[in-house]
Amino acid sequence: MTDKNRLDPFTNYTQQRQVMVSVYYPAQPDSPKKLLEQQPRGDTWPHTIPYMPPTTAALYDELVVPLGFPNNTLEQISTVCQENAPFRDESTAYPLLIFSPGGGAPRFFYSTTHEELARKGYVVAAIDHPHDALVVEFPDGQAVIGLNKTLTRDEVELLVKVRAQDMSFVIDELSHQFPTKINTTAVVAFGHSLGGGTVAEATLNDTRIKGGVNVDGRMFGSMEKPNLTISTPFLQFASEAFSSDPYLRWDEEWVRLLGWKMELVLRGSAHSTFTDLPLIAEALDLPEKLGRDGEILMGKVDGIRGLEVLVEYVSAFADFVLTGKNGSLLESNGNDRFPEISVKRHS
Repeated sequence: MTDKNRLDPFTNYTQQRQVMVSVYYPAQPDSPKKLLEQQPRGDTWPHTIPYMPPTTAALYDELVVPLGFPNNTLEQISTVCQENAPFRDESTAYPLLIFSPGGGAPRFFYSTTHEELARKGYVVAAIDHPHDALVVEFPDGQAVIGLNKTLTRDEVELLVKVRAQDMSFVIDELSHQFPTKINTTAVVAFGHSLGGGTVAEATLNDTRIKGGVNVDGRMFGSMEKPNLTISTPFLQFASEAFSSDPYLRWDEEWVRLLGWKMELVLRGSAHSTFTDLPLIAEALDLPEKLGRDGEILMGKVDGIRGLEVLVEYVSAFADFVLTGKNGSLLESNGNDRFPEISVKRHS
């Protein structure tokens, strides 16, 4: 997608801002079932596509191989979904969740979360932010390499502002491209790490975003300025490893949230628990090999269980925001279905 009304500050304002987006949506019954219910046919799954495009996979392999993953891991794996399948119901305007990944991370690292949310009835638009992600590949073969440097405070603020503008632009584009299939008038935004900070920034500036989910992230940009607050519902989802980290400023952020709010902690989780890395490691029988370093990176939570927890809570929050249904998962005393989740605070 190209924003013809915005120049990209990371090109010294010489080029129009472009983003890459993956759109996951409920497909007709021929599409795969829920991940937990699927069974391969022989040695193959019914519908698969490459996990990442080749250049992206090769560059991110350079990051995960030193952690103990085999060579070419990301170039060899696939994800279970279909491309260009028909919508499940052509007459329905599906609710929209818009997603921003962690700093430097690709949208692909969260593919299973997005696929499972789509199977629950949501359209999920996952964004790659060029010059932030290590690399962003476009269909014409262009590859935008990330800044790959330690950012100053001012640069982080600019990055969060641009990311938030990317979110609003993608909502605009989806409203034009799918006017009858996607409801873009009431949206829930969610993001991981720096993406969580992006969600807060976007929520401040886009009234179509009716609720936000910050997964283990810190708020930057406008939310660091005095007296700025968010009145829309907000879910803070923390890893156990980061739940007491003063850098993430959980207490300072809490008082800035004036609407319905809840802060959850997933016991045994680490920052990357909320990505696909635990699932990939388990599929390759790596957890024992990765040892303590793997636990620090990905936590102790089973990959499928971590996926289930995140998907169920994000969807429960989205249902609450968009339809008013306040299910048992959002009760202040927690839920017996997920005893590993503790409600740190709620109001």
